[in-house]
Amino acid sequence: MTRPLSIVFAATLASTGSAQAPTPPSRALPPQSMALTSLDGFRPTTTNWKIVGSVAADRSVPLAMTAEPGTGVLVNTPVTDARGNLFTAWEHGDLDLSLDLMMPKESNSGVYLMGRYEVQLLDSWGVKAPTFADLGGIYQRWDDARGAGREGFEGAPPRQSASRAPGLWQHLEISFRAPTFTGGRKVGNARFLVVRLNGVVVQENVDVTGPTRAAAFSDEGPAGPLMIQGDHGPVAIRNIQYKRYTDSVRLAPLTYQVFEGDSINASYAATHRPVREGSAIAISSLPAHRPDKFAVSFAGTLNAPTTGLYRFELGLGWIGEETEARGPSVGGGTLTIDGNPVLVHAGAEPRGYADQRLTTGPHPFRLTFYKNRPDFTGRAVELWVEGPEVARQALHAPSVPGSVRPPPGPIVVEPALEPVVLRSFLFHRATKRVTAVSVADPLGVHYSYDLAQGALLYAWRGPFLETTQMWHSRGEDQTAEPLGSKLSLPGAPALAFLTDPNAAWPDSVDQNQFRRDGYEIDSAGHPTFLYRVGDVAVEDGIRPTADGLSLRREVRVRASGTTPPAGLYLQVAADARVTRQSDGSYLVGDRAFYVTLPTGGEPPVIRQNRGREELLLPVRFDRGEASVAYTIVW
Repeated sequence: MTRPLSIVFAATLASTGSAQAPTPPSRALPPQSMALTSLDGFRPTTTNWKIVGSVAADRSVPLAMTAEPGTGVLVNTPVTDARGNLFTAWEHGDLDLSLDLMMPKESNSGVYLMGRYEVQLLDSWGVKAPTFADLGGIYQRWDDARGAGREGFEGAPPRQSASRAPGLWQHLEISFRAPTFTGGRKVGNARFLVVRLNGVVVQENVDVTGPTRAAAFSDEGPAGPLMIQGDHGPVAIRNIQYKRYTDSVRLAPLTYQVFEGDSINASYAATHRPVREGSAIAISSLPAHRPDKFAVSFAGTLNAPTTGLYRFELGLGWIGEETEARGPSVGGGTLTIDGNPVLVHAGAEPRGYADQRLTTGPHPFRLTFYKNRPDFTGRAVELWVEGPEVARQALHAPSVPGSVRPPPGPIVVEPALEPVVLRSFLFHRATKRVTAVSVADPLGVHYSYDLAQGALLYAWRGPFLETTQMWHSRGEDQTAEPLGSKLSLPGAPALAFLTDPNAAWPDSVDQNQFRRDGYEIDSAGHPTFLYRVGDVAVEDGIRPTADGLSLRREVRVRASGTTPPAGLYLQVAADARVTRQSDGSYLVGDRAFYVTLPTGGEPPVIRQNRGREELLLPVRFDRGEASVAYTIVW
């Protein structure tokens, strides 16, 4: 039985094939890393903390975690006589932190900024409505004096449940700002600017008025050690990276000169007299007093607080994506420090970047920028700097009113009572897939699929799609963006004929052998994708499991000839490693997700191919038909 479905089509999907996504420049200086070759980076602690080479956790066994010798992974396995917390040897105030974590089933831990403010670590897989006590939550405060039943207060739940299954590596990023003090008196609360879990924002701009429950310190101060909770349950952590921020770059004094004329270029200010000059408190285009045909040159002294590498970023509001082909005829700019050109913005791209090593102390600097074209109305000038223990900071004034168009509010598509099918362009592993379709389910389990390849691209849980780049105004790159914590899949054709078991899996389908036949909708509203590979008709059905945690894929094939073809395989997984687990499931990649197979089916094939391992299912025809299936668990 088929019936109508909520189907949304982008109006710009006439083209086929793939286009390469632009590679954005690096925007930030690299962080510091903790080597994890020993516990030397931490204060002495109890024996529950060790450095190991690898860890594993059975997703079905509570609190079970095993480790193998080596280095690179920090693991906590608490026992009755050893349950100590772990503190870094260094202290911090403002901090950006990232790490990978692994939780066994039902385990509990926490990361305490400054030893006082906790981001909760918990096995929260499957939680539909997370609270402050779930993974990514900012834990509540506690005060017995508030009275029975009212002791706990504040705390912030994550915006969405982004947790992965027990035994998988998960990624956590925290941007934290310490409380501020004047004359020993606190004048600003600690604040979590952003907390990201597995790629999605789960906290933003959350103030904490004091230490959270079970903090190591009851007071507040400008600095403290990072603490990882060790007295609750097992946890493994790796790839700890951080940036501490203690100071800022300062500009003083600051003067400006304004130049006017036709066809201004990068050297105009050096060869002409200014029409106006004066002192300024910040960099902007306001002294120009006109919308175009001007150059402004700011000069002053830049004071670097610490010796090290600094990264500068220059943005000019009149140079955007649409002006790239116009080049320096629109405008540009040059930053010089100590008399040497450090950053030349040639007007070919929206922003310019440059690194410069500076010593502690003052450095003469000059920033000159120009604008020629009246038809590009932006006037905002941005000069950013980041350095050793210096957070990315603006050296410019706030935007001129009206000079920057505010970004549109996000256009979000969500399923209501039935699945939604949406066609769009979609970036996948640096390639724009222009024949993509994304499918949402009210259970909150979604996926993206390439119709021209019969390939799964992404699977995710949580919110569905943002379509702003498709539907705002004329659209920008015409792409949709998954909103949940997405699992990136290989994106290769699902089915292929192999001439022998060692033949390479194709990166794309043979267009002479592949024909799309659209899709059908079942009674529940789920699509089944239809196509042909040679003389074989394919029905590719992808459905969420009843618990809303996994995706099950069933591929049915039917041969049209009297003799079914040989050598047809379904690629289930392809990654650096595919490892069979004791429960019969398969662990894919660097503990990225699990694959389960139905019992009683054809034995799978695990093989090496072009530096990676592949999990393949042979397709065995019976009276011209066959069916193969697997489930993705993450």
